[in-house]
Amino acid sequence: MASNPQLHLMTKLLNIEGVTVKSYQIIENIGITMYLDNNNKKAICPDCGQKTDKLHQNHYYVVRDLPFGEQKVYLQVNRRQMRCEGCPKKFSEDLEFVKKTRTYTERLKKKILSELLESDIKNVAQRNGVSEQEIETMLKEWGKELAGQKPSGLKRLGIDEIALVKGQKNYCVVLVDIDKKVIVGMLKNRTQVEVKKYLEAWGEEVLQQVEACSIDMWKPYKNVSEYLMPQAEVVADRFHVMKQVNEELDGARKKIKKAAEALKNNSEKDRIISGIKKSKYVLLKNEEDLTEIEKEQLESVKKVAPTLQKMHQMKEAGLFHS
Repeated sequence: MASNPQLHLMTKLLNIEGVTVKSYQIIENIGITMYLDNNNKKAICPDCGQKTDKLHQNHYYVVRDLPFGEQKVYLQVNRRQMRCEGCPKKFSEDLEFVKKTRTYTERLKKKILSELLESDIKNVAQRNGVSEQEIETMLKEWGKELAGQKPSGLKRLGIDEIALVKGQKNYCVVLVDIDKKVIVGMLKNRTQVEVKKYLEAWGEEVLQQVEACSIDMWKPYKNVSEYLMPQAEVVADRFHVMKQVNEELDGARKKIKKAAEALKNNSEKDRIISGIKKSKYVLLKNEEDLTEIEKEQLESVKKVAPTLQKMHQMKEAGLFHS
């Protein structure tokens, strides 16, 4: 059983307002499970607005949270069902850090959405242990939350797209604050009229501050950018540039693997194939974000494939980073 100082430390590390870690468990090859207590004993009735501490029943369930290093983190949450003394009605309390019916915390959702700006739904889902459907739900929720909001201090705007269903041309448009690396707007429809309407709702006080607009050079985006933000420099979207760079790097990896498989010299074949085995992610991931194990994998790749080493060095040279 964990001591009180250990639980106090885990609560501080978790850093979620309104909850305390009452116990935790580290499960090998699975992750860390934390069992939480609610600090606030009262909840507000959604119908009459009155506070109540009358508990009807407890409702425990598990949600995913941000990882601790390389360890996945699971939280056992108690969303209590309360009984209002004023109405009297039964209701489930609101928790700021996790929405009702969701299996992930709000901050994990924001992390996943930020990763989408440099990847795709399928890979982000696999990397974070969530389903593609859950990410689509996150996007829809975030779009509703952003509706009617105006970004502040926006200097560099990115207009990009995320494929909701891969291969079916079902896109949503995302507007990104490039400096803060956060999504500040989202549209269901990929049309010039809708993008123009959405941006106009921000008002001139926001649009006149924009110094650069990064787009994928689709003409309607270029037209809207030049019309609404004539003072801004329109530049090629670095995300699309990076996507092309990564595709070429991964293509080269596949060619080298295929060529190695055709070698008659078995020792040389085994040397190259073992050196580039499971190397796709370590080649495409930013080198500064690699774990120690991933860095060792990258060194193995560089030893057996000089071409990949050179291409990776060009990718990491800083030419494509904001």
